[in-house]
Amino acid sequence: MSASPDRPVETPQQWLRYADGDLLVAEREMRAPAPVYHVVCFLCQGAAEKFLKAYLISQGWSLEKTHDLVTLLGRCAGYEAGFAALAAEGASLNEYIVAGRYPGDIAWEQITTAEAEEALEAAQRIRTQVKHAMSAKR
Repeated sequence: MSASPDRPVETPQQWLRYADGDLLVAEREMRAPAPVYHVVCFLCQGAAEKFLKAYLISQGWSLEKTHDLVTLLGRCAGYEAGFAALAAEGASLNEYIVAGRYPGDIAWEQITTAEAEEALEAAQRIRTQVKHAMSAKR
């Protein structure tokens, strides 16, 4: 695999593409006959993280290694106040950075349909805010 001239860390559109892909898979998994909820939640956290990083990079932010959505939302709110209203969504999704991803973190059976639906809705709200803020900038 050869290196792309447009490194994803420098191109918001690449981050959006990956975020949209994560969220698409999570949405599709929720429609499956036997959804794997811990995977849905993990994908929702990852999608939200990528959406927020896309927005921040579009503002000239230099990529930082963090998975903390509350921190990223705080940085986004420095550019667009509307992001502050998503702190609860960020805190909720932060639970899935690791939880349910590895054996011993949390029994994946403990993640319920309701929690997966909540994670999906939180990631969708973050996506909506990011895309709105990015379209307003153009």
